[in-house]
Formats: sequence, C-alpha cells, structure tokens
Amino acid sequence: MDPDSVAIVGASTDETKRGYQAIETLQEGGYEVEIYPVNPSADEIRGLEVYPTISAIPGRVDLALIVTPAPIVPQILEDCADTDLAGAVVIAVGFSEAGEDGQELEDEIVSLAREHGVRLIGPNTSGMINVHQGLNLVGADTVPEGNLALLCQSGNMAISLFTEAATREGVGFSHYVGVGNEADLQFHEYLPFFDDDPKTDVIVCYVEGMSDGRAFLEQARDVTTDTPIVILKSGRSDVGKRSASSHTGSLAGDAAVTDAVLEQAGVVSVERSDELLSVANALSSLPSADSENVAILADGGGHATLAADALAERGLSIPQLTDETQDKLQDVLPDAASVVNPVDVAGGTDEDQSVFVDCAEAILADPNVDALMLSGLFGGYGIRFAEQYTDVEIEAAYDLADFAAEHEKPLVVQSAYEGFDTDPHAVLRENRIPVVESLDVATASLEALTTYGERVAAATKSSDFQLTGTTDTAETISDALASGRTQLSEFESKQALSEADLPITPFELATSPDDARDAAASVDGPVAMKIVSPDIVHKSDAGGVALEVSTEAASDTYDDLLAAARDYDPGAQIDGVLVSPMADAGVELIVGVVDDEQFGPVVMCGLGGVFVEVLEDVAFRALPLTEADARWLLEDIDAQELLDGARGNPPVDRDAVVDLLVSVSEFVEANPSVSELDLNPVFATEDGVEVVDAAITLESDGTARVDGEAPISRGTTDD
Repeated sequence: MDPDSVAIVGASTDETKRGYQAIETLQEGGYEVEIYPVNPSADEIRGLEVYPTISAIPGRVDLALIVTPAPIVPQILEDCADTDLAGAVVIAVGFSEAGEDGQELEDEIVSLAREHGVRLIGPNTSGMINVHQGLNLVGADTVPEGNLALLCQSGNMAISLFTEAATREGVGFSHYVGVGNEADLQFHEYLPFFDDDPKTDVIVCYVEGMSDGRAFLEQARDVTTDTPIVILKSGRSDVGKRSASSHTGSLAGDAAVTDAVLEQAGVVSVERSDELLSVANALSSLPSADSENVAILADGGGHATLAADALAERGLSIPQLTDETQDKLQDVLPDAASVVNPVDVAGGTDEDQSVFVDCAEAILADPNVDALMLSGLFGGYGIRFAEQYTDVEIEAAYDLADFAAEHEKPLVVQSAYEGFDTDPHAVLRENRIPVVESLDVATASLEALTTYGERVAAATKSSDFQLTGTTDTAETISDALASGRTQLSEFESKQALSEADLPITPFELATSPDDARDAAASVDGPVAMKIVSPDIVHKSDAGGVALEVSTEAASDTYDDLLAAARDYDPGAQIDGVLVSPMADAGVELIVGVVDDEQFGPVVMCGLGGVFVEVLEDVAFRALPLTEADARWLLEDIDAQELLDGARGNPPVDRDAVVDLLVSVSEFVEANPSVSELDLNPVFATEDGVEVVDAAITLESDGTARVDGEAPISRGTTDD
C-alpha cells in the first residue's frame, strides 16, 4: 500500500494500452520512486529500461501491477519465486466471476501467490491508489487528495465518487482500493491498515457483497472505536430476500440484516450514493454530538418545516429551546419569527446576515442542543439580493465556524446556493464546516454525527462476533442428522430447546386417542393440540391445530387432526399429536435465527403471531448476543408501546425476553447445524415469557458453520 518501487507487468509501447498508460500516469502524477516496466518484447518505454521478467529486475520490487490477460497471470506469479515481491494488483477479468474455469484459474493464482509470499488485490479490480504518494494504478484523471480511504467493489462507482469529490472543496482521498473478487485480500483485511494510517480519518466503502462478512464485523468493531467506517451497500430491494420455509428466513431481507449487523459493529450505513461522501466528510471534519438533540436555524418557514420533518423521520430529537435562548433570539429577530425550534428568522436576515451569527451563538450555547443545522440560502445572499451582502456573509461564516468550534458542537449548513461555489461557503469549508445542497444529505450527516458516539459505545459492549461452537450438543439434533433429516418436528424442536432450559410451554406427545385424553386430563384447564409431523411446517394451513380443547373432547380431536393432516399431505410422516396447556395471553413475539449468506447466524425478534409477515416489525443482531445486544435488539422494535403496556395492560417482563434472546444465541452457537430456528409465537407477559411453538431447520450438506466460521459466498464484480 506504500511501495518504494512498482513493476508494470504487461508494459506496452502502445499509448492506447493500460500497460503504457499506467507508466504515463505514474510519471506525470508525481510518483518519485522506482518504476520497472516488464515486457519480454520491448527495450525502453517512456525513457525507462524494460525488463523481460520480474525476476530479471536488479532492484527490490515491492508491488507489481499486472495488466496481462488472465491466462498469463499464473506464469507471472511463478516467476516471483525468488523475488521479494510483497504484493500484486491483478487487473484482468476472467476469473471466478466468469464461471467454473475462471474459478479454477483464480484458485491457481491464489495458491501460487501464497506459495511465494505475495498478497493479491483482485483479480477483476480497477486498481489501487495511494494519493499522497502519487501512486495511481487506476488511471483516473482527477483524484483529489484528502483524508478518506475508499474501498470499492465497482470501478465505475469509484470514478463517480472521484468526480463528485473533485467538484467539492475539502473532500478528498488518502487511498483507493478496488477490492475486485477478493480472491486473496478481503474487505476486512484493509481496515487495520487504514485505521493505523495517519492520513486517513474515515474509511468509505461501496459494497455489493462480502466474501467473509463476519470477519468484516469482527474487524470493524475494533476499528470504529478510532476510525469511522461509512458504507453504502447495494442490493437493498425486496428482490434480495431469499426464499425460506420459516418466518425468520422470509423476513431476513438483505437490507434489514445488513443495516442491523453493521450498526452492531459501529459502522454507519447510508442508503443513497449522494450521502456517502457527505456523511464521511462530516464525520472527518466535525466532533460527534453528545445526543440526538438538533436545532434548526432557517431563513424561511418552508426550509424550517421540511428540515424538522427530515430530522424527525430519522429519529432525531428537535428539543424546545430554553426560555433564556428564546429571549436572546427575540431580541434580534422580528416579531413574526419563530424562536422555539425550529427557528425561522422570518426575514430577519434579508438585510443583515450577521443576524445568523447572533442566532447561532445563542442556539449553540443552549444546553438542550447538541447539534445545529443552518438551512436555507446562507452563502447566496450576495447573489439573491445584493452583491455587497457577500462581504457580510464572509464575516458571518468565520464567526459561525468560531462559535461551533468554541462550543464543540457540529454545525451543518444546507444551502440552495451550494453549487455556486460562493466565497462564504469557501470560508465555511476551510474551517471544516460542511456545506451541502440537499436537505436529505444534510440530515443524513447530522444523523451520523449525533448517533456515532452512542453507536461506538454500544459496539464496545456488543458481541465480538466470534462463534465457538463446532459440534452439536443437543442429542435430538444429532439423532436427526444421523437419520438424514433436516427438518425437526415441533416435538423434537421443543425437546432440543427444553434440554437447553429455554422456557417452553409444557408438552406431551400423544400417539393415540387415549394418550391424548390422558394428557389433557393431566392439565388444569383446556389444552392446545397440534399435529406433529416433520413434513408439515405450517400446521394451521393443514388444519392441524385445535385450541381450547376439553378433556372430554381430546380423543375425538386427536382423530380429527390426523384426518386433516392426511388430507393435506397424504404422504406426510405423522408422529402423533402434541398436547399442551393453553398459554397465558400476552404480547405475541417471534424470536428466530437464520444463517445469513454474508454474516452467518443472526437472531431476529419482533411482533409475532399470524400477522408477523404482514407487519414485519422485527429487528436483527448477529450472534453471539451479549445481554447489551439483546436489550438493544428489543429496543429496535417499533411497537414499544405494546411492550410497555398499551391500553391499560401491564408492561412485559423485558428481562425475561432478554434472557430468552441470549439463551437462543447460546443454543445456536452450541449447535452449529441449526440453519433456521423459529419460536412463534412467544407470549410475553409481566410474569415472563413462554415459547408456544418451535421449529428447527438443520443443514447436513456441509454448508453449516464449521469451526465457528460463517459460510463464504463469492462472485462480486469490480466493473
């Protein structure tokens, strides 16, 4: 990443070829250390001696840029056997992204690289850049220098971000890496380097998919305590939801899981490409806020109202200002102004823009406020009204920056004139105050600034994401796998969970009408009866559930349930009927686990029952869960009023729900063959929780976790 010498393998005398352009870019971009062109058919390129192979170069080579076609790459790496080459950037396509033959070729170059001690970036990469060193192995014309490190899975997206930064003063890059196929070096391995890099303040990522998402979470959790990470993850639509037999699987959409587990690791996620650099720049320029309390200072009612709506939609607070602050504002603003928050100057700045400063000083000093958005036309009064106002705004810009620094509170300016490159905006940016045009981008920046400290503090109390279970401990699961089955019946699922001391409703398996009657008679009150079959997952759909059954009716109900199940699926294996006491009514929750393709096992909790897939009020966390993780997971559910006791009902026992979530985490960690688990419904009351229904799905084909690792997915591209 910081080489003193670079070999260009595949160097060319043809000015249209990458092998020529790479040398030209290095020479003209200020790269002042050794450049070694490699080509067996040339003697000299742009005044540099050309060598036939890497091994023929007399000096040490730290890094090789390989621009040859894919089939030649193994030969090149074989030639590195007796060199001190540390790394290679492999540009070529035609590897794992191209099918089975390409995968074999990729495996070969990884094997050769490891044999010879060479780390690989790529293949199928756009290259890498060390901006401060002048090392540009991408060929991008304008990459402004700055403090953002960019990891990207799309070359075109990288060019878009370079172009955006070039048009914005104060935004630039320290490094860029196109991670490509991640055949060797993977996303998470770059994070410690950038964390230690004194010229990098924020790590920016564009992600399509990770080859080892759990390793990324582990590394990010450690890095974010010092260096913020901001991620834009593509593929957020419902199309990304995978088909699954369980409620948990169908609810575990790519975006929902990704956002949750990244937050758990302290990472900031954005949803739009125009937010990525702005949020990163804000985090690199401004202090984090102590709370989510944001004040709005606007020069129009429309801006004030829209800003308030945008902040509220992101869950930020807009507190009322103190009486003292309101008095100060009334002293400098016209009678028509609003001084409560949002503050609307109501024309009070039209002729004297220094009033912005008086207002901002009062607001920033308010103990109820930890961040400020200035929204409207600031920086454009010289264009909108009179040129002489520009000088007033310049002075105001200096004062705004000074007061924000004095109070150590973040200030973000949203201005309709951001695109005009005005002098007042230049002053703000010189003093590390972000100026943006979009209200949505401004609120995204403030959300990151006001939640980052809490996010990182939470991450330090969160899971370390390391799974230790390597063999299944539940006897029922081992027996099922031995018989070649991957779907446990409800009876088997409850047996396994009961062995782990989870709060399961008492149950008894009846295999005859008489058994059903005896089981019902042993219960004080009516019972619930459910068909038991590993082939019938959704028992209600099959008519396989009967509630409020008396002892007298239990025998006939047994026969009715078996008949309904046979009508539903004549070939289904039927093990009997499960008899349980009716559970106490409470808030219906769902607790589940699904093995995510990128991040491994994640636990879900939310509103359960028959409407679970209609309301979709669920939240996720990656396993294993700490108690703190479980509490934050429960707090992420929207229906907090139900948990707190709506309509006169008592609040649920949150500690009991937390204990259940942690127990589920421990159970799945101890049984790595569990790929999906559904507890639905779970009744939560003021006295505790009770699991009424349970379903466990297993993996037996080798794709389950092994030695604590999440399964690996490949096939991302770096176009």
